[in-house]
Amino acid sequence: MPRVRVNLKGKPSDYGLHPWIFKDKIKGVTGQGFEAAVFVKGKFFGSAFYNPEGKLALRFYSHDEEDFTAGLVYGRIQKARKEREEILGFKGSYRLFFAEADGMPGIIADVYGDGAVIQISSFGAEKLKREIVEGFRMAGYRWLYEKSNSYARRQEGLEPYEGWHYGEELAGDLRVKINDLSFRVPLGGQKTGLYLDQRLNWELVGRVMAGRKRVLDAFSYTGGFTLHLLKYGVEKVIAVDEDVEALNLLKGNVKDNGFNVNTVETYRANVFDMLDSFVLAHERFDSIILDPPAFAKGKNTHGAKRGYFTLFDRALRLLEEGGLLAAFSCSRHITHELLQNELSRAAKRLLREVKVLYRLHQSPDHPIPVYFPDAEYLRGFLAIVY
Repeated sequence: MPRVRVNLKGKPSDYGLHPWIFKDKIKGVTGQGFEAAVFVKGKFFGSAFYNPEGKLALRFYSHDEEDFTAGLVYGRIQKARKEREEILGFKGSYRLFFAEADGMPGIIADVYGDGAVIQISSFGAEKLKREIVEGFRMAGYRWLYEKSNSYARRQEGLEPYEGWHYGEELAGDLRVKINDLSFRVPLGGQKTGLYLDQRLNWELVGRVMAGRKRVLDAFSYTGGFTLHLLKYGVEKVIAVDEDVEALNLLKGNVKDNGFNVNTVETYRANVFDMLDSFVLAHERFDSIILDPPAFAKGKNTHGAKRGYFTLFDRALRLLEEGGLLAAFSCSRHITHELLQNELSRAAKRLLREVKVLYRLHQSPDHPIPVYFPDAEYLRGFLAIVY
């Protein structure tokens, strides 16, 4: 594979091990290709995907001089498997590749049983997709599905893509076990099928809300939180989501796990509208979970702040004395401090006492390299309200 030679400005310590290099840091480029050998002050610095058209020009996949091959992908799979299975103890389903955090820039892979779902969002990875697919074959995965439709992909100038690479006939009625619960996996649904970044939060929130009488699960999707609430003896869950197929899967998951289907009420509705309806109807809950989609795709967080303030205002109006509130953001631009500030504003207006019991984060199979804090994106809290 032809490799571009890229010379960077400055010195190696200007960059450290950060996986990204923007176009304005490039001193010169010779040759053509999608892979680059990167040099600083005449010395080799790393191997990277190269996008000649993007502001984000280089994404490092190695600091050794090596091509991005199926063999490299196979080696990264083995390393990531060991971290997830032997160190974290995750079995059956987990995030195998968390892009740059696993030396696989713009490549996400989630394992579901004996197959995997990949997402590709970088220019170089798209051009070298054949090597990625072959690496998964070599590693023994029986099927491979791609669901590449992220915002980051559009930023790289790539069209959305979704489809099978191989093994469609082997996937069948796909179900996996997480936290001793059975989940149906909708490959054509949101993300790669499940929100695996919440697996530890599902368990923690369920345990802390154990035995509650009436819990609202807003933005419920296929029931990650709902199932864990039922596991810990919650008497009634009200699940709200706009996705009717997700709600049907939620009901199926409830039944599959042997829970009483009458313990869950589902509503297909816009959550903001439904919260307003609950307030007008003087409904009350002793716990509420808010797990919305990303409100901020970029650095402008003005609209996101307004959205979170509205959610917190309605939740505080609906919560009983001593109620629990779990809330999340899945945008890297939304910090814990921003979330807590909007909660504080809502609490101040309604004169309610709120104490944060836990700060919540993404599951550790979505690791955060110390040199790449942008990998942290899921933040939340669990609070008690008086």
